[in-house]
Amino acid sequence: MHASKGLEAKAVFIIGLTQGAGGFPDIWMEDRIYQVIKESNHDMLLEEERRLFYVAITRAKDELFLITEKGNESSFLKEIPDDFTFKTNVPFKSVIEEITLCSECSNRLDEGFAFCPYCGDEQNLD
Repeated sequence: MHASKGLEAKAVFIIGLTQGAGGFPDIWMEDRIYQVIKESNHDMLLEEERRLFYVAITRAKDELFLITEKGNESSFLKEIPDDFTFKTNVPFKSVIEEITLCSECSNRLDEGFAFCPYCGDEQNLD
């Protein structure tokens, strides 16, 4: 988001709009250890996160997709008037494929291989 100022796109996707660690706003700034190492103004850091969010949402020309976790939405989303939002509960299909490795040599196998093409070991296809 830092480098997006001045750029625009037809569609913008902002993911990770959750509350808490790794979310947006991130709670690292409330971490006690961080506060001991570097004292900081919480309100100022929160405003910087809000400014970054604003920069990100204003990069969209036509469509803006704000993606969050149901029940753990970012507090920034609550600041957007309902008139400007369309909410859906469509779950995302996992994009991670299950990878099968050879039990003998640990090379990746294509689906359904009965024998490893690398070492010849017979595979258990349960």
